[in-house]
Amino acid sequence: MIKSLLLALLSGILYVFSFAPWDQAWLQWIWFVPLLIAVQRIPETDRGPKWIFLIGMVPSVVICLGGFYWMVHATQQYGGLPLPAAIGVFLLFCLTGQLQIPLFLLLRERISKSLNPSRFPFFYWLTLGFLYAGIESLYPKLFLDTAGHAFYHSSHVRQLADIGGPFFLTTIVILFNGLFFRAIQNRDWRPLLQVLMLGSSILAYGSMRIQEYRLSRLEGTTEGPGTTFRPPTLHLSLVQANIGDYLKIAAERGALDATDEVMEKFLSLSSRALQSDPKPDVLVWPETAYPAIFQKPKTGLEQRLDYRLNSFLNDFKGTLAFGGYDSDESLKEYNSLFIYHSPSRKKDVYHKAILLQFGETLPFAENFPSMKEWFPTMGFFGRGPGAELKTLLNSSGESFQIAPSICYEGLFTNHSVNGALMGADALLNITNDSWFGPYGEPYLHLALTQFRSIETRLPLLRSTNTGISVSIDPLGETLESTRVNEETILRASITRRTMKASPYLSVAKILGPDWYVRLCQSALLLVLAMLLAPKVRGFFQSSRS
Repeated sequence: MIKSLLLALLSGILYVFSFAPWDQAWLQWIWFVPLLIAVQRIPETDRGPKWIFLIGMVPSVVICLGGFYWMVHATQQYGGLPLPAAIGVFLLFCLTGQLQIPLFLLLRERISKSLNPSRFPFFYWLTLGFLYAGIESLYPKLFLDTAGHAFYHSSHVRQLADIGGPFFLTTIVILFNGLFFRAIQNRDWRPLLQVLMLGSSILAYGSMRIQEYRLSRLEGTTEGPGTTFRPPTLHLSLVQANIGDYLKIAAERGALDATDEVMEKFLSLSSRALQSDPKPDVLVWPETAYPAIFQKPKTGLEQRLDYRLNSFLNDFKGTLAFGGYDSDESLKEYNSLFIYHSPSRKKDVYHKAILLQFGETLPFAENFPSMKEWFPTMGFFGRGPGAELKTLLNSSGESFQIAPSICYEGLFTNHSVNGALMGADALLNITNDSWFGPYGEPYLHLALTQFRSIETRLPLLRSTNTGISVSIDPLGETLESTRVNEETILRASITRRTMKASPYLSVAKILGPDWYVRLCQSALLLVLAMLLAPKVRGFFQSSRS
């Protein structure tokens, strides 16, 4: 049994190192094999649900410990918890955060008693890959992470996400590992041939999609003798002011010196950005860059903030997109993105719709308002209506439609896909990761968000407070990037859609934005129903007798 536990531990370690910030994605192709061997080594007399679940819990806990250690810092910053309580919350998360692994092992054990894996191993493990994705997508994971996210830097492999998102990649990962395990278990070379063919197909598909994009990005399209058409371009500058945790919290609580320093950093960096060539059409500030309710000052300090920003906007002849706060008639506050077009003085606002549990809201807090007193530093924001399109203009007056998201929303495929289906030209995500510290989370958050560009085949711009700010093309390739804790400006540009819609989007028009995970979940529920049917029939028959 000790060897089985050690093999399960190895699986967890391989999984952790496949992810950001270590980025050894190739380990995903083998991480599950030691775990399958570990289950296989359990003596027949002990191979019951208890031991299988225990073996599965080992990598589950290791993945949380190695991949989410930064949550201790985050819960202290976000929830104002003391260190012992933050550690307690984290340990509870470690016990529950990745339960899809032991749950899958239990399901696989039950299925293997009904089906013969040796008859059609490819289809057997492909089915199990669907079921694993079904369990993982149905399980209430806070960060929506899955094995497929490890490939955000793998130029060819990540292209498969335009078929079914990261969960489709997870399905393929389970298939690969299952075939490897089958080859090792039976010393059979035929599954390895299937692995080789599948790997070649993945590389071929990735090469095809990359080539399609390169052809679509030809510098100009000749329309006639001596004429060349160039698509309209929008130039942007993303301002990363690197406002640290303490300074940010102090600013949000109204400290005069901290607030002045926040505004001064953003304004000075913005003035510097306006000296570049080409001059940006749009300046982008990250989430909560403006630490007050815009144009609705309540105090002298907020009036001072409002005056300084409006003075800058009066001199700036472009568009400023910035994170801040808004409120409605009922005085409910929203985490918001403002788009202010200076020449016309036109203001548009987007309200964040998907809130971070235990950071911006609490389960049942609306029904039990007294819960809000337990976490005085938490925001408890209102929810926006969902995906929307906002218009940005370039210097020639040409409009570009962007689908905005704020921080946590960038993790949700359906949010960005809905924006793409509305006709977006690009995705814009603003984020403040300063709460989470400089280690682990900024890299993982980027990895999880980067797939939105591949699923929609749209460029993605991500503006952060302390890093990592990026410009990503429709292939998921990082064109420009900042470092963590760097005070800088990232320059980017976007053009009209140049790549045809992804297969994911084409199906989403018919089946909805979450169609792939819904398909996997439906398959899971069908299998569970088939497995439970004999027990249900037996229960009713015994009741009648």
